[in-house]
Amino acid sequence: MTMSDKGNISILMGTYNGEKFLESQLQSIASQTYKNWTLIVSDDGSTDRTCDIVEAFSQQCTDNKVILLKGPAQGFAANFLYLLRNSNIISDYYAFCDQDDIWCDDKLEVAIGKLSSHPQTQNEPQLYGSRTTLINSEGDVIGMSPCFEKTFKFQNALLQSYAGGNTMVFNRALKEVFEDFPPDLTIVSHDWILYIICSALNGVVIYDKNPRILYRQHDQNLVGSNIGFLSKVTRFRRLFAGEFKAWSAINCLALDLIKERMPGDNKISYTHYLNLNDDFLKRIRSFFQGSFYRQSFLETCAFFVMNLFRKLV
Repeated sequence: MTMSDKGNISILMGTYNGEKFLESQLQSIASQTYKNWTLIVSDDGSTDRTCDIVEAFSQQCTDNKVILLKGPAQGFAANFLYLLRNSNIISDYYAFCDQDDIWCDDKLEVAIGKLSSHPQTQNEPQLYGSRTTLINSEGDVIGMSPCFEKTFKFQNALLQSYAGGNTMVFNRALKEVFEDFPPDLTIVSHDWILYIICSALNGVVIYDKNPRILYRQHDQNLVGSNIGFLSKVTRFRRLFAGEFKAWSAINCLALDLIKERMPGDNKISYTHYLNLNDDFLKRIRSFFQGSFYRQSFLETCAFFVMNLFRKLV
């Protein structure tokens, strides 16, 4: 049995005016040591050569390995959600893919290896994510994403994502949860909601401390790496001003759809989370009873302060 016999994988790529870096990403997909893949591209209304580049890549590949779809044209999160909810995309595994990164040759092989080696019960969601190596627009390495050390579970997922969507690989059971969601559902970001839903259902969450992709940082990036003290302060000010509370409301709409499927302890945690919108003393009590945390202790303290001012839920 070869490595590529562990299951087929659908690579879900969202594109929009990505001609500048797209070819490098496509060639890194072609170079994968794990060969049992199909690339499904949802283009969100590009006006440059993006679709031409995808079509040309399709001609290089055989056996209909590349499929180009028309996206909803409602932004990057809606585009990835469209792919996630598409019940016609059926495979053993799925990988999110950005248009401007570069994958290490063994990215899929490592991810599938870790997922397939984990004991799997029927209908158990499984999610893999990794750190990233950061590169600039010229492809020079400029750093690495933070290395997280704390456990990855629901109480963490409610306050932050644990890996970039561009690193995530997940199984059929997790995708099926989203296929049942109503078509008008909105999400904050595809990576965060995947972690939230998987952990809420006590699924398997795998974190690879070794980066498997080169994550490009440039002016067109919609979501950056959020590294550096000043960027963290700026981000916290935005969160405190109401951004996180708005995000939380959107995430809770999705969680309400699966609440009855949550294990008992996660139901209790979710109740404590919703109580963070109650009176002052109850907010304090619920934060500790729910054991909510971020991967950084200082950030957990900052979020506790936000909770004092009713800025979380």
